[in-house]
Amino acid sequence: MLKAIQIQISQGLIHRPDLSFFGHFTAFTSRGSEAPANNDKRVPVEASDSSKPPTNGYLGRDTIANAAARIGPAVVNLSIPQSAYGITTGKSIGSGTIIDPDGTILTCAHVVLGFQSIHQSSKGRVDVTLQDGRTFEGVVVNADLQSDIALVKIKSKTPLPTAKIGFSSKLRPGDWVIAVGCPLSLQNTVTAGIVSCVDRKSSDLGLGGTRREYLQTDCAVNAGNSGGPLVNLDGEVVGVNIMKVLSADGLGFSVPIDSVSKIVEHFKKSGRVIRPWLGLKMVELNKMIIAQLKERDPMFPDVEKGILVPAVIPGSPADRAGFKPGDVVVRFDGKPVETIKEIIEIIDDRVEKQMQVVVERSNKEKVTLQVTPVEADPDM
Repeated sequence: MLKAIQIQISQGLIHRPDLSFFGHFTAFTSRGSEAPANNDKRVPVEASDSSKPPTNGYLGRDTIANAAARIGPAVVNLSIPQSAYGITTGKSIGSGTIIDPDGTILTCAHVVLGFQSIHQSSKGRVDVTLQDGRTFEGVVVNADLQSDIALVKIKSKTPLPTAKIGFSSKLRPGDWVIAVGCPLSLQNTVTAGIVSCVDRKSSDLGLGGTRREYLQTDCAVNAGNSGGPLVNLDGEVVGVNIMKVLSADGLGFSVPIDSVSKIVEHFKKSGRVIRPWLGLKMVELNKMIIAQLKERDPMFPDVEKGILVPAVIPGSPADRAGFKPGDVVVRFDGKPVETIKEIIEIIDDRVEKQMQVVVERSNKEKVTLQVTPVEADPDM
């Protein structure tokens, strides 16, 4: 019997300390007692040798079918035996995408690890089934619990189909996309829909932990879709399907492939994802918000753009650097900033390296601070 697995809280796979969403979101892994075993570097190999041309943005009669044909051969079914005290209790079923000819498979961490530590689960096998019927035993090589992204590796003596990686930054609300995977162990299932939102924040969903952004779509996704690709009409991977809202239809979420590519680069460089931490709460400003804040408080800093700091965590690097609630960050490490994403990109993975930050304060006071990020606690 298959059932949806709800995302775990606190010490579970994805750190979600806010309990407000519990019972409303589900990861797409399916589990059953007798389920069948089934830097922005871009992979230049298509998943299919189809001669059909790309869409160029036009939706025709065969557009979705052609996109599915391109990605299909590279989408795999993942089956992981589950056990307790040495007794097999069932299997976790999910999806994945072969992204490199060397056998690297992109998937979700909760698919291949359950809701346990990678150190406990990586010793087990991952049964991988391709669309052409070939089966392999894979190994979990990397997993990031906060982003819920993992890599599995298989070895093959014959060539493997691979997916082409696209750019999620090119997506717009209303763009057509398809979700491919193995919902309820039904391999090679394709559903279509549109992008509903390109930057749905984790805080919008009541999710705690590190700030994250998701692609929101109305593609039909179910248990077993986790780890499968979200694909544009050119057959390129633009996201990794990760979760849906239990109490509503047409509310699915994917990790943008641009973010995934950075995570994979972290894996290659450090074997893990390094997340610098400042200890700042930040809010992006625009002209309308600034005008409203000035109406409420005439002493609000005289700025046209920037990032407001409503709170500073005591004892944090930002606190030690002299940040104060009400500061507006206008420059970071010598560069003007308008969004939180820009600050994250500037910091990248640089920890224990001092950076200069310019903030505006009331009474037209401009202050330059020196802050040194530290690596975030994985359990934050």
